[in-house]
Amino acid sequence: MSSIVSICNLSLSNIGKDNIEALSDPTAEARACNQFYAHVRDTLLQVYPWRFAGKTQSMAEVTNDKVGAWAYAYARPTDCLKVRWLRPEYATDDPSTIADEIATPYEIEGSTIYCNLSPAFLRYSMRLVDPTKYSPLFVEALSWHLAVRLAMPLTRDPKVRGNALEVAIQTQGTAEMADANDVRENSDHTSELVTVRG
Repeated sequence: MSSIVSICNLSLSNIGKDNIEALSDPTAEARACNQFYAHVRDTLLQVYPWRFAGKTQSMAEVTNDKVGAWAYAYARPTDCLKVRWLRPEYATDDPSTIADEIATPYEIEGSTIYCNLSPAFLRYSMRLVDPTKYSPLFVEALSWHLAVRLAMPLTRDPKVRGNALEVAIQTQGTAEMADANDVRENSDHTSELVTVRG
């Protein structure tokens, strides 16, 4: 099970530095991990629609200060890193709702999302801070991206940073591919329990 410290230690090991016991350790390694971890995590969560970090919710309407331009205004969720789509109804497999998702215009300004839908459902990438929810391949990619940020402050060696960046890009690509292929299985198999009851 991953923890922030274990991910930081993977990153430190990736660049040949000593592990830490806690982020509060009085060491350069712990200070650097404290400085960069949250930023690197949020950046990686934002650049790709990871399934484990996806969230869909009904939006809360707020006062519309752009009447005439948009029919409705909604509060952007505080944990929203990246808006993925808006729909007039909760996600379904109906092709017409997918078309709505693509065709639905919206505008984001600060903490407000403007659109012409009511009600409106928002699908977004959330700021997921619990590392136990991350996939193993995401943890690997995160550790390497963090290693890129830690390399210069801790090693002062551009070659170490360059090597870490190369591996970070590769591991991110592998993690994205695995996430894209991780589709929910819809089985036509009837369990033995149901067969016996029938």
